[in-house]
Amino acid sequence: MLVLFVAPTGLFRDGVARILADLATRAEVRCADHAAIALERGSIPDLLVLDGDNVREALKAVNVVRRIQPGLPVAVLLTAIDPRTVDGFLAAGVCGCVGKAESADVLLNTLRQVLAGRTNLPPALRAFTMNAVSPPAETRRLPNATPPGNPGALTKRQVEVLALAARGESNKLIARRLNITEGTVKVHLHTIYKALKVSSRSQASMTAARLQEVSDVQIHQALEGQLSVQRLLAHMTPIRFKAGEPLFHKNASSDALYYVVRGTVRLQEIGIEVGPGTMLGEIGLFSPDHRRTCTALCQSDCELLSASAADAIRLYYQDPEFATYLIHLITRRLRADNLRPKD
Repeated sequence: MLVLFVAPTGLFRDGVARILADLATRAEVRCADHAAIALERGSIPDLLVLDGDNVREALKAVNVVRRIQPGLPVAVLLTAIDPRTVDGFLAAGVCGCVGKAESADVLLNTLRQVLAGRTNLPPALRAFTMNAVSPPAETRRLPNATPPGNPGALTKRQVEVLALAARGESNKLIARRLNITEGTVKVHLHTIYKALKVSSRSQASMTAARLQEVSDVQIHQALEGQLSVQRLLAHMTPIRFKAGEPLFHKNASSDALYYVVRGTVRLQEIGIEVGPGTMLGEIGLFSPDHRRTCTALCQSDCELLSASAADAIRLYYQDPEFATYLIHLITRRLRADNLRPKD
């Protein structure tokens, strides 16, 4: 993941850049001044973070980057929470605002929400922007009303692109999953924005949440075992283990869910090794006694994402796609275990 942090040179920029490096495993942070911002081919960021105190320069930076990558997630850091300033950034397509007095944890959590395709504002900012983001009473739609724009004009491929974008996937990952070029993804997204009458990825994602066609595609993808790591970032914490260290022991309390980002983990009792892209610990979360069914030992240095049992269960109830993926995963593993020759 490439994060571009735009701010004046100095201690503030250096300090925040170090915090941003903890956003995700292998996160690369590049810094630039507002006036010197320039993007080279092959160096398009996955996230843009701005020092928003110089509003004019910050908005210019947003426009420069968005001309090249329209759906880029953007967040700003502000010293003073002024409603007019916040509204201006929201209108420009910024998805998250964080006060500079907040903690590093608040900043990272907000950025993970932004990466997942959500507009995320701290409580104080929500109070300031409530009137701006809520439509007048006479124009509000009922919860089941037809979404704005013309979603029926979208092709099957565009619905697939929208479904992946709404899950927080980058253009590069969408292109890889659908076996198309990044340029084609951008063209589809431009057409999607016009059809839905929105101007940003986050707005399209909010509209997508109300489209049955998108929901059907996402459920189908989950049944095929596809899981968006970006969706999990807001709920999971990066952790590292050395080769030879146990991830968990058989019969231990099942207190967390894991996703392997890098490395190999061996499930001792059944003699299976798993690698990147694998979810671990899901069966123990739902077993009657909430105990681990085997020991997981790191065969190499490993980087993982971890979610507490409470967060994993909460996400299961809140996110139908994640719940479908887990049910499919548990069923597949239990079936494989039944088919495995017994000693």
